Amino acid sequence: MDDNTRTTDFEDFAGTSNGAYVDIIEKLSEEKERLENELRKEFRNARKYVRSHPEESLAYAFMGGLVAGLVLARFFSR
Repeated sequence: MDDNTRTTDFEDFAGTSNGAYVDIIEKLSEEKERLENELRKEFRNARKYVRSHPEESLAYAFMGGLVAGLVLARFFSR
């Protein structure tokens, strides 16, 4: 008898909480779509900037490589 009561309680809980999980999944899905759209816009803006300012982009890439090389050289020279 006790096992049947536990099963019924679990089924009642699962039935009531199932709607909450569906709501949470829908909210997360909407948030994922919003973030994806925002990242796409940012990526497009970055690509436009790089294409319109290639010399600055090349300079930043060179400086970043130089700094990364110095950091790695110091790290591995110990």
